[in-house]
Amino acid sequence: MNQLKTLFLGTICTLQFIVNAQNNILYGLIRTNPASGIFLGSMDVTSGQITQISPSSVVPTYVWSGAALDLNTGKYIFSGAANTIATVSLMDGQLVSQPPINNPNNGGYFENFRFNTSDSTLYGLARKQLQGMPPGISSVAVYLASINPTSGAVTEISPQVIGQSYAGQSSAIDPHQMVYYYTAMNANPNAQLFTGLDLYNGQVFSAQPFSFPEGGNIFDNYTYNCADTSIYGIIRITTTQPQTYYFGKIDPQTGVVTRVSNQPLPFSVYVGNGSSTIDPDAGVYYFETNLPQGGYAMTGLSIATGAVVCQFPLPVNNGVFTYFDMLRHPSDCMGAAAYRPNTNGGGGSAGIENLDPNGSKVYPNPVDDQLNIESTSIIYSLILRDAKGGILFEANPQEKFTKISFEHIPSGVYFLEVQNEHGLELLKVVK
Repeated sequence: MNQLKTLFLGTICTLQFIVNAQNNILYGLIRTNPASGIFLGSMDVTSGQITQISPSSVVPTYVWSGAALDLNTGKYIFSGAANTIATVSLMDGQLVSQPPINNPNNGGYFENFRFNTSDSTLYGLARKQLQGMPPGISSVAVYLASINPTSGAVTEISPQVIGQSYAGQSSAIDPHQMVYYYTAMNANPNAQLFTGLDLYNGQVFSAQPFSFPEGGNIFDNYTYNCADTSIYGIIRITTTQPQTYYFGKIDPQTGVVTRVSNQPLPFSVYVGNGSSTIDPDAGVYYFETNLPQGGYAMTGLSIATGAVVCQFPLPVNNGVFTYFDMLRHPSDCMGAAAYRPNTNGGGGSAGIENLDPNGSKVYPNPVDDQLNIESTSIIYSLILRDAKGGILFEANPQEKFTKISFEHIPSGVYFLEVQNEHGLELLKVVK
């Protein structure tokens, strides 16, 4: 039986969590500087304890290019050394597999990956060197791809090159719309694009230049929040030390980045290694920051105000710093359903064959106490789901007009499935 090792952390916490034990845990990789190995660990965000799950070091080092938490199989997946992909058991922390990353189409890189909970697939960016390119033409080709973590086999999804370079600190997946987001780079740093790739066909879904109407230069360390279908991250206001940061979010359709926090965040450095995750139930964004007195801390920000609601200093023993990297929250979009159908042939995602927002009307939207649903044909069934796919309401009206009471439903983003003689429609409802 594996003896779990627990490290006690000093804790500064102002948020009262009312969630179950599973949702109080973050998973990540424990390391120290100087290095003494890499271990799978967990952090209890109510007590400030780190538990070392792995009985011994699972890899000598790793690459800060993505991490995935697959609760379906009980595995934590990350990029290992020497272009490998490592899988570790959440139960005992043992290394399950570590095959080489293998792209049959030439190349062994698979980076910036995330786990998509709506189809249980790891998506990321595959890059490879192109041979014999003329002078002045980039020899690096980037594709949207998926990977089989057991075999290491990479499958390119994009039918052609979608870029030449990208920022290695951020990615996000919208499991509802089936879109992978990343920052596309080019020679002009002021012309970076917030780019969404269609997970069904790998083509560009959207691409917008970043815009900072309230000031800023870079938006990174971002991740998707299933509770309100928004992408949150860190806004860098300055690019030289000491740097100033705000917590913010981005509109993928316009590229506009807006501040959530009213005041600058109280630190000048954070660990931008793809380490960001959101607890959608508590409404907290977690990432790793430095402390003014030295050392590092796991920090939680309110997604509503950007205020620091929890901070867990990581141990420093005899000058040896502890890090907790590549963190993931177990309820980060778990149970999310894909609502945008695959229009490239075959059945629609989540059983949705016909997505026609103009076929039925819902009003008022945003809704307050009562939502009206009006259809051009008899409504056979209605299902109201929250952003994570949970069913809140079901009915079989058998008429063209009906109503749903929202009086006791909390504010948020919801999806209404309307089944009529024309098929199944999906309507987004906001309260």
